[in-house]
Amino acid sequence: MADKTKVGKEYPPVVWEVERGKIRELVRAIGDPNPVYTDRDAAVAEGYKDVPASPTFLTIPAMWCNVLATVLLDASVNVAMVLHGEEEYEYLTEIYPGDILTGVPKLVSVEEKESKSGRMMHMVTIEIDYTNQHGEKAARARTLIVERM
Repeated sequence: MADKTKVGKEYPPVVWEVERGKIRELVRAIGDPNPVYTDRDAAVAEGYKDVPASPTFLTIPAMWCNVLATVLLDASVNVAMVLHGEEEYEYLTEIYPGDILTGVPKLVSVEEKESKSGRMMHMVTIEIDYTNQHGEKAARARTLIVERM
């Protein structure tokens, strides 16, 4: 059961270098045919300086760096009873290949709610604030995990 005393806790930062190949792999995996994510010339023609990170790109560093597992296990969330609730990304600047992102994960809330069937559940929200190699705020990723009790 989620430990509400962990709300507000920040976890060690994760560092991720954005690679052109990872951008390409993700858009191919999700079936996005937009060439701005795979072809530099197409991206430049659309006003970007290079191939930009796709809208859901921040899933990659979160998954490869085990951020969610780290936070959930520390907060005593029963990972055998979780569902992915939602994912939200707020981009504050464009992210391009070669950028180095540093993300600071934080457990921002644990709310108890009752399902339509009357079962209790915890709504666990985790945010990761990313800054780039220039110290600029680059993005915020927000994940909602549902822990069924």
